[in-house]
Amino acid sequence: MSSTLLDDIFNTQPPLKVTVNRSQIAGNRRRGIITRRRAQENRQRQGEPFNSMEILNPIGEIVESSTTSFVAQCLELPRQNEPRLYDPPAFGSFVKIGPPGRPPTPELQTSTATTASTLVFDDEPDPFADTPAPAPVDTSTLPAAVYALVVGASTASLEPNRRPSALGYEDEDELRRHQPQIFELLRTDFTGLLIAYSAGDGKGLRRHLPPVPPRIHSRVRPCTVEEVRALAGDLSFLRSVLAPGGGSIPGVPGDELAAACLREARRAEPGEDFMVRAGRTLAGILADDYERLQAILRNVI
Repeated sequence: MSSTLLDDIFNTQPPLKVTVNRSQIAGNRRRGIITRRRAQENRQRQGEPFNSMEILNPIGEIVESSTTSFVAQCLELPRQNEPRLYDPPAFGSFVKIGPPGRPPTPELQTSTATTASTLVFDDEPDPFADTPAPAPVDTSTLPAAVYALVVGASTASLEPNRRPSALGYEDEDELRRHQPQIFELLRTDFTGLLIAYSAGDGKGLRRHLPPVPPRIHSRVRPCTVEEVRALAGDLSFLRSVLAPGGGSIPGVPGDELAAACLREARRAEPGEDFMVRAGRTLAGILADDYERLQAILRNVI
């Protein structure tokens, strides 16, 4: 691996430090706790995974399944029998077809709290301090599940041969006032590329396609922090995403998908060790295309 590539991998900017005025929280610890909760909610709205409720609740139901991929319809929560619009899982995120996972432990929540904007309080650690490398994940404890990478999403009519027409309203609020039934005729789907599975027999994660496709009407859930770290422990599945004809879904930009996947994995496993390992994996896959390799790494860091 060249020194230039390592320089690019480690060329990360420190997180933006936003300092809260001390007078806003002095003498009132409850206000500080509420502010922390609001900051966590804001990070979740920006697409950061690993919320305990999101882990326990399904986000989709499979309506189409094959050996290599599936299509799931987003579900409205907590009323899980109604479609949910415009809220699919993030592009490049990890999902599973299997039982709910455990909510993240306080230690894992602390290790995954590295974001682009960090809210600093008096009793919080220095955001510029080095993050210790997380311990390896024991994949033998994973339950029976099929794991996939979200490779796309779309919103369309419930009837496949009927396309919505433009109605000319000013905005969505006006459309809801005059035509509220329109939204009952739409659905949002997302597509998952199968990358691994666990039989739940204590033998760990199988990093290849499952022997049979997932069942129709199975529920799809986000992966836990432990599961994301386990999947990111071996990034060989990126070969099927980046290699032409390697099994990736047609029409999906492989470079963008690989970068989005690595960004999601980096949230579960922050630190330089993961980026070095990811850079080496990509270098092995794209050994003959250095410019493409550099472009993917720039989109990650």
